[in-house]
Amino acid sequence: MKRFAIWILLFGLSSATFAAIDAPTGRVVLTVSGAIDHTNVPERPLAQFDLAMLKQLPAHEITTHNPWEEGEHHYVGFNPKDLLALLKSRGDLIRLTAFNQYITEIPMSDFEDWDTIIAYEMDGKPIPVRNKGPLMVIYNFDQHPELRNEAYYGRSIWQIQSLKVMEP
Repeated sequence: MKRFAIWILLFGLSSATFAAIDAPTGRVVLTVSGAIDHTNVPERPLAQFDLAMLKQLPAHEITTHNPWEEGEHHYVGFNPKDLLALLKSRGDLIRLTAFNQYITEIPMSDFEDWDTIIAYEMDGKPIPVRNKGPLMVIYNFDQHPELRNEAYYGRSIWQIQSLKVMEP
C-alpha cells in the first residue's frame, strides 16, 4: 500500500508539472517551447497552435509602413504577452525562428513598450507564406520613428514557425 501511495504522489507531481491546453485541430502554424508550464504535446514541454487558436487571443491592430512592403498596411495579430500568460510562462525574452532558420531574440518589453504584435492578417486577409506569413512581428514604425533602425528591423522576423521562451 505504501508503494502505491508513493507512486500516486509521484505521478501526481509529474502530471502537474505541465498542465494541458487544447490541441490544435488545424495546421500547426506556431510551436512554443522553453519556460512554459502549460502544454498540449503529450509528455513534452511544447505547445502547438493553429491559426484559429491564435485568433482566440485578444486581437491587436497596427497600421504602419515598413521597409519590406510598399505603402501603409493594416495588421491584425496578437501580443505574445497574452500567449505567454496562457502558457504560464516564466520568461522575459523570446527567441523566434523562421522557416529559413533565421533567428532573432526579442525582449518582452518590446511588446509592452512599443505595442508590437505578431501579425496573422494584413489588410484584412491572412498573410500567405509567399508574402512573409503566416506570422510576422510588426512594430509601429509610423508611430515610433525611433524604431527605424537595424536593431528593430532585425527583430521584425517573418515566416515565424517557432517561439522559445528563454529562462529568466
